[in-house]
Amino acid sequence: MNTLKTHILIFFVLIASSGFSQFVIPSDHPDSLKMYESNPVPIYSKDYMKQYKRYKRMIVKVYPYALYASDVLYELEEDSDEINKKRKKKKFYKKAYQSLKEDFKYVFLNLYTSEGKMLMKLVHRETGMSVHQIASKYRGKKNATVFNVMGKIWDQDTKISYDPKGEDKIAEHVIQDIESGIIPFKDEVVRVDKEQYKENQKAYKKRVKENKKRIRENRKKCKKKKKADKK
Repeated sequence: MNTLKTHILIFFVLIASSGFSQFVIPSDHPDSLKMYESNPVPIYSKDYMKQYKRYKRMIVKVYPYALYASDVLYELEEDSDEINKKRKKKKFYKKAYQSLKEDFKYVFLNLYTSEGKMLMKLVHRETGMSVHQIASKYRGKKNATVFNVMGKIWDQDTKISYDPKGEDKIAEHVIQDIESGIIPFKDEVVRVDKEQYKENQKAYKKRVKENKKRIRENRKKCKKKKKADKK
């Protein structure tokens, strides 16, 4: 009897396995599982993201000026191609330079050192020339050398270049995110006149003064607390 039950059980197992094995969901069926390939999601370290956020703040602020510089140089080259005489071309460059200087003198003075450095890097990225090379071409090598020496006094190197695969890798990441629309960005160029610059400087000095005062007060509180704890 047990043998008969065993044979019956095996029989049903064979039928069941045979039946189920024949029921295959076609690949185009809506309930079928498909294999999808996707790009690996990069995982960034805490330090990387900290740098990313820092660069993001700077680049969103100064990148419009780098783009503007690129547009201006392109137009300059197009317009200068129509000027044949070297002397006239030199005057044309000088006039264009003076115009730019008047427009953006106080914008650049209003930047922090790190922002100015980033701007020069981005100018190189967009134009293919360093600030020193641009000054040398449009204002002469002598003036370019003077600009570079003056720049170094304020911890700025006008010969600085952009290295997207090296030290500027994170900055390039930010720009790629801007270009892909991940980071909201307005390429609007904001001009700052002399009066605005003075107001900004006053506000900045006021903030510095308030921060110093706050630090002193916090130190006094800490000292008082330490004395109280000792008692």
